[in-house]
Amino acid sequence: MSVSQEHADLLAAQLSAAHQALDAARLDLERSRDAEQRLQRALWASGEAVWSWSADDQHFRVEPFVNEHGQRVAVPALTKSELIARVHAEDIETFRLTWRMHASGLRHDLDVAFRLNLPQGLRWVRARGRAVERDPQNHALLVSGTVKDITEQREAEESLRLMAQAFTSTRDAIAVTDGNWCIQETNQAYSTLCGLSADELSGQSLALRLSLPADIEVELVERGGWAGASELATLQGESIPVDVNITPLSHFTEGGRGYIVSLTDLREQMRAEARMARMALADALTDLPNRSAIEQHLAARLGEVTPSPFAVIFIDLDGFKEVNDSYGHEVGDQLLRSVARRLTALLPADALVGRWGGDEFVIVLGPGSGDNEVRSVAQVVLAALNQPVMLEAHEVTVTPSIGATLAPRDGNDPGTLLRKADAAMYVAKERGRNGLAFYDPELDTDVQRRVRMQSLLRTDAERNGFTFVAQPKVDRDGHAVGVELLMRWSTPAFGNVSPVEFIPMAEKTGLIGLMGRHALHAAAQLVRRGQDAGHPFTVAVNLSPKQLLQRGLEQQLMVACQRAGIRPDQIELEITESAQVDNMAVVEPLLRRLREIGYTLALDDFGTGYSSLSYLRHLPFNKIKIDRSFVMDIDHDSRAAKLLAHMVQLCAALGMSTVAEGVETQAQFEALRDLGVQEFQGYHFARPMPIDQWLLRLEDEARERAGSPSP
Repeated sequence: MSVSQEHADLLAAQLSAAHQALDAARLDLERSRDAEQRLQRALWASGEAVWSWSADDQHFRVEPFVNEHGQRVAVPALTKSELIARVHAEDIETFRLTWRMHASGLRHDLDVAFRLNLPQGLRWVRARGRAVERDPQNHALLVSGTVKDITEQREAEESLRLMAQAFTSTRDAIAVTDGNWCIQETNQAYSTLCGLSADELSGQSLALRLSLPADIEVELVERGGWAGASELATLQGESIPVDVNITPLSHFTEGGRGYIVSLTDLREQMRAEARMARMALADALTDLPNRSAIEQHLAARLGEVTPSPFAVIFIDLDGFKEVNDSYGHEVGDQLLRSVARRLTALLPADALVGRWGGDEFVIVLGPGSGDNEVRSVAQVVLAALNQPVMLEAHEVTVTPSIGATLAPRDGNDPGTLLRKADAAMYVAKERGRNGLAFYDPELDTDVQRRVRMQSLLRTDAERNGFTFVAQPKVDRDGHAVGVELLMRWSTPAFGNVSPVEFIPMAEKTGLIGLMGRHALHAAAQLVRRGQDAGHPFTVAVNLSPKQLLQRGLEQQLMVACQRAGIRPDQIELEITESAQVDNMAVVEPLLRRLREIGYTLALDDFGTGYSSLSYLRHLPFNKIKIDRSFVMDIDHDSRAAKLLAHMVQLCAALGMSTVAEGVETQAQFEALRDLGVQEFQGYHFARPMPIDQWLLRLEDEARERAGSPSP
């Protein structure tokens, strides 16, 4: 073989080896690319990217990766400070500590989750890796690993955690069943409700303890759930009322479904509803049946197939408002509770006693009760309630006014019976209180009239729909020295209504305070008008007994005087004797304050009450008004004259002036003047007259005294 041939063979062998090496390199490259693609696909499928850190430049780098949309994403390199600046403030220390421990060799692997501010917002990421190169001091020189966005995973985990917490901590009993209603899981509330442990309940059929409708499967398919009331049987044999909610689980097990069953124990709710129902029918203060309970009881009695006759008794406490005003509402409430206890203890077992409202009580007697039973019960009630009771160191006495109706004679419905019993009660009051009156058909007209009149009185009290007239008072020479202001009320429906009728009505309905305030302002304005006309005089105004017990009377008087620009000594306050009965502790200090302020105080209708001499001794009156009943016979009855003479002498000895009311003749005037009476009032001098007429009369008297002719 020639040298040239050997050289050719060598070149061919070298070329073949080069081709083989090239093919091997190409294969290795393809394998490397395939591996890289598989790695990229695996990373893409797992949602992870590759990161690295080098001690040379202190930069974190994330290799370009393909996102979920198939787009290649390049991430700029960041220094450690730049990376930390993007970490959520609450996670910075965790990130730093984990990195330091791994970089220093204290931890073999790096695994940390933290929140990172990225262009798409705040995201949770998990970085894992390991130092692939370290220096002799074991400090990391090169670290590499993967990073993954775990936001959705964290949110899912949090949602699952919350669901698990809700499952275990909710007060509702929850069970999870398979498609055959076999219990797979229960929470503690369900175990507690059934009285069995979770292990004992597992595998049991839900229907074993819970009653469900036969067609519930259809309901669940058609409506996607079911809700309703049922009962749960406990281990102890108790049936617990529950509210049931069932939600299907479409993929509970492979190829099957399940259900979430939620039970709400209704026992406490039902007990609360029962308490509310009882409260709705019970008076909060006395615990007696209230108005609604009384009406329901009457309706039930009247609605019986063959109702038996029975009686209805209506009771109002006389003097209760005075107790309230004098001693306060707490004492008043104690009194009502005391009355309730006494009535309950004394009445027959088949009778119902309830509180109608305020100081009013209703008694419904048992079947077959009539006139005789009413009288017997009324006697017991009168005797019991007339006994004094000690309340907070106060001895308190009230009396009952009692009205009665009989069913079905007086009515076939609760409203009619109660209205007529109330009307009869008012008759008992008008007869002097502390007694019994039966309903009479003639009362209907009176009741309707009174209701209508009360409505009109309230309207006029609110808008001051009253007029005032003046009745002059004269001195011993017959000259006018003042006037008494009298309220008048006229209505289209009833014409002129007498004060004898509308004043007690105002006291009963609580309107007297408002009406009294109107009168005080009218009196002060009348003083002002007389003063402006050059005829100063005093104006007397009546104070109702109720006004003396109302708070703010002193302030009302002061406001009236200030608005009119007058002095308190130009107003005379007339107080009837009955105003002070049983209220001396309240009235005496009030009257002393009023006199100190400057008001003139007059005791009206002197001699008609039971405590006249006691009042003269204890109360600070300036004047005494002798009642007309002592005046009318003075000119022909020596005993009346002697009695009056002693009255006048007694008042003079106590430093009080006297005024005689009801003077109708010259003879009476002269006789009273001879006895020493200082002022006089009556038809002999003038009837009550309009305010303007009174002012003109003053003008005329002033001209007569000056000797000038009338215009």
